[in-house]
Amino acid sequence: MQRLPVESTDLVSIGYDPKERVLEIEFKENRIYQYFEVEPDVYERFMRTDSYGEFFYAHINKHYRYKKAGDAPQKSDSLSKLAFVTGNARKFRDLKVACEPFNIEIEQLSLPVDEIQSQDAEEIAVKKAKLAYKLAGKRPVVVNDVYWHILSLRGFPGAYMSHVTNWFRPEDFLALMAGKNDRTVMATDTLVYYDGKRSKVFSETFRGKIIEEPRGEGLSITQIVIIDDHDRTIAEIENQEARSSIDPRQAIWHDFAKWYNLQRRLGKA
Repeated sequence: MQRLPVESTDLVSIGYDPKERVLEIEFKENRIYQYFEVEPDVYERFMRTDSYGEFFYAHINKHYRYKKAGDAPQKSDSLSKLAFVTGNARKFRDLKVACEPFNIEIEQLSLPVDEIQSQDAEEIAVKKAKLAYKLAGKRPVVVNDVYWHILSLRGFPGAYMSHVTNWFRPEDFLALMAGKNDRTVMATDTLVYYDGKRSKVFSETFRGKIIEEPRGEGLSITQIVIIDDHDRTIAEIENQEARSSIDPRQAIWHDFAKWYNLQRRLGKA
């Protein structure tokens, strides 16, 4: 189980297996314990707490079955890798493709990062990066966020797309577009690096249109949107070519990789 380092007087690192609902905690002096049937929301609150020790004794110690694990494993070199905090495998693949020419090693971390709601795409992404930095054990992180803006719907859904796609099928979006002449949609893709001292923002806005019927498989919005210079939906491109509709070697992913490589050469990363 992968554990994330934490700043605490008593605790060294914390890991969680959501499928098995097992919480694993490494204490000082290489003591590792596993706690069973721990609810996901308990883990999420644990990782957001201001005091890991106080939370442990108040909400975990003597509340769950536990056992002592084996000896601590050898120290991993994963902390030398740049952490990309995302649960999206495609996004991780995109950044990895962009970073490979520069020999930048990245690691995917799936963490319970809450997203603030705002009309400012950059503000959302920067605050998301700062929270991810804390949850990742205060190591440099990269996060990505996409802000969708349908012009004829006055900017809906904006920052709420991740929630809306849980409710809306492609047909629901199309129903909202009935009778609308302007089918333009703008997607602002924002990538943020944060290392505890500075943040660096990379952003690009793509223009597309909403078509008349869904095509492809994937998120509801991707089945009905065509980026201007394509003739297939975002979903169709991802399905048929196992890649993103925007080439990561020519987008903000590449811009970030080039910038980060320069920071390494200057000794700033």
